[in-house]
Amino acid sequence: MKNLTKTIIALLALTICSSASAIDIIKSKKNIVDGINYQLNAKKELAVVVKNAQPYVGDIVIPEKITVDTITYYVEEIDAGAFLNCSGMTSISIPKTVTKIGSEAFKGCTSLTTITLPAKINELAVNLFEGCSSLTEVNLPTGVTKMESGVFRNCKSLEFFSFPESITKIPNSTFFGCSSLKSVDMPQSVTEFGSDVFEECTSLETIDLPTGVKKMGDDVFKNCVSLKSIKFPSSMTKISNEMFDGCSSLTEVEIPNSIMEIESKAFKDCSSLDSISLPNSLREVDSEVFLNCSNLRVVNIPNAMTKLPNGIFRNCTNLVTIKIPNAIKTIESNAFRGCTSLATITLPTALKEIGSSAFADCVNLMEVIADGVSPAKINSNSFAKSTSREGILKVRNSAKKNYDLDKQWCKFLNVNTY
Repeated sequence: MKNLTKTIIALLALTICSSASAIDIIKSKKNIVDGINYQLNAKKELAVVVKNAQPYVGDIVIPEKITVDTITYYVEEIDAGAFLNCSGMTSISIPKTVTKIGSEAFKGCTSLTTITLPAKINELAVNLFEGCSSLTEVNLPTGVTKMESGVFRNCKSLEFFSFPESITKIPNSTFFGCSSLKSVDMPQSVTEFGSDVFEECTSLETIDLPTGVKKMGDDVFKNCVSLKSIKFPSSMTKISNEMFDGCSSLTEVEIPNSIMEIESKAFKDCSSLDSISLPNSLREVDSEVFLNCSNLRVVNIPNAMTKLPNGIFRNCTNLVTIKIPNAIKTIESNAFRGCTSLATITLPTALKEIGSSAFADCVNLMEVIADGVSPAKINSNSFAKSTSREGILKVRNSAKKNYDLDKQWCKFLNVNTY
C-alpha cells in the first residue's frame, strides 16, 4: 500500500511539472499584432519585437503596449535582427518604453532615411545600422555610454554625425565605408578609437581629435582620400599601423612631442604629403611608414632613432636630400629604394650596416659621403649600379684604405677624400 501511495504522488508531481512547463510556453509565445511580430512573456508583461516571416515594409509604428487575450504587454525590446534586410521599410517609430535593441536590428534597411532612438537606450549593439545606405539622420539619446563595432558601417548617405558627451570609446569599424561622411562632432569625453573607424570615408576632409585621446587602433583613416589635415593630441604616444594609408590628399600632419612610436605603413600612399616634422620624442619607426609618398620633399629624422627601417622612404620620388642623424647604426633593406630625386647622402660615423637594396633604383644618387672611419657593412646591391659606377664616394683621408680594401665598397670607381 505504501508503494502504491508513493507511485501516485510521483505521478501527480510529474503531471504538475508538465503543466507548469506548458504554462511557461504559453507565457512566452509569438503573436502578430497590427502587422508586428512579438515574443510575449505574460509573467513579465513583456513584449519583444522580433523578426517577421515576411519583411516589414512601409512606415512602421511600434506601440508602447499591446493587449493579447486580455493581458497587457509593454514593448520594451527589439530583438537582434528584428528588421534585418527590410529594404522596403521607409520609417520606424520606436516608443519610449524600449530600453534594449539587439545586434543587426536594422541592418540592410536600405530605404530607411532617419531614425530617433528613445531616451532609455544606453547601448548600441553590433552592426546596428550596417548597410542602411539611405540613412541621413540619426538622433541618439544623451545617455548612450557604449557602442559595439560596426554600428554605422556602410551607411553611404550619412553626411554628418554628432556623438553624445557620454561616449568614451569609438569602436572598430564604426563608420567604415560611410563614403558621404564629411563631418563628425567628437566630444572631449572620447579617449579611445578602435581600428578601421573611418576607413573608406572618402568624403571626410578634416576631423578634430579630442584632447584626451590616448589610443587609436590600426587603419583608423585608411583610404580617406579627401582628408587634408590632422593634429594629434599630446595625450597620444603611438601612431598605429596603416593609420593614414591611402590618404592621398593629406598635406598637413602635426605630431606632438609625446609620440614615441610610428607603426608600419602609417603614412603609406600619402601622395600629397610634402613635408613632415617628426618629434624628438620618437624612438621607434616601423617598416614602410612613408612608402609611396611621392611628393615628400622634406623630413627630419629625430636624433633618438638608431635605425631606418625597411622601406621607410621607398618610392619617395620627390625626396632630394635628407640628413641622417649620427645615432643611426642601421639602414635596413629598401629604406630609400626608388628615391629617384635623391642626389646626395651623408652616412653618419656610427653607421654599422646598410641592408640590401637600401639605395636601389636611386638613379640620380651621385654623391655618397661616408663619415665613418670603418666602412659600414653593405651588400652587393645596397646601392644602384649607377651610383657605384658613375657617382662619387667621399671618405676621410684616414679611412680611404679601409674602403679600398672592403670587398663591396671597393666597387665604387670614383673615390675622393676630405
